[in-house]
Amino acid sequence: MRVKTSTKYSIFVANYNLTDKMKNINSIINGVLGAAVIALFVLYFTDGDKSDANEGPASSASAAVQSGDLKIAYFNIDSVMSNWDLYFQVQQEMAARQTSLESEFTGKQQAFMSRVEDAQYKIQRGLVTRAEAEQLQAQLGEEEQSLVALQNQFGMQLQEEGVVKNRQMIDQIEQYLKKYNETAGYTYIFSYAFGGNLLYGDDAYNITSSIIKGINEEYAVEESK
Repeated sequence: MRVKTSTKYSIFVANYNLTDKMKNINSIINGVLGAAVIALFVLYFTDGDKSDANEGPASSASAAVQSGDLKIAYFNIDSVMSNWDLYFQVQQEMAARQTSLESEFTGKQQAFMSRVEDAQYKIQRGLVTRAEAEQLQAQLGEEEQSLVALQNQFGMQLQEEGVVKNRQMIDQIEQYLKKYNETAGYTYIFSYAFGGNLLYGDDAYNITSSIIKGINEEYAVEESK
């Protein structure tokens, strides 16, 4: 929007609000953390209560399909994520990070709007020359571009941090399964998620409860160090 004055000076005035990229950070967080990024894991994060769902016996004897030496089991990734203490910690960390970036951006935005209002006042009252008014307009135009760039930078930065957090959690699940399987002896361990490729699984082969218990025990140990 351009504000015209009687002296025919004009100055660019930007009405800065957080765009959808900053307003919808929680959606970005949830989308990033819920990405499917590994072959045997389909991460579909849910916000359900901490309860074990669709779980059956977890022993290696009863939770396996045997065909010769082939032993297969599966776990419900929705239940694992919604019951994993680390997942809640990551949510809190990302929310705090969002608040920090929004606060920093808002401070810069407010400072810019203050300079815009000051420039408008000077121009409307004829307190600056035409050359000075043009210089103010150019300066504010550069600041505007910097704000837009900063906004994009913050959005990309938060998204990248979310992707990294997601990969770290997936890696921890993988590492735990390797240790878990040293004694369980499964040939394959698959994940089940609502809407995924595995549409049915006998509860007898469901090891979800064991996985939840194990990863939370590991988390507790790490937190106590």
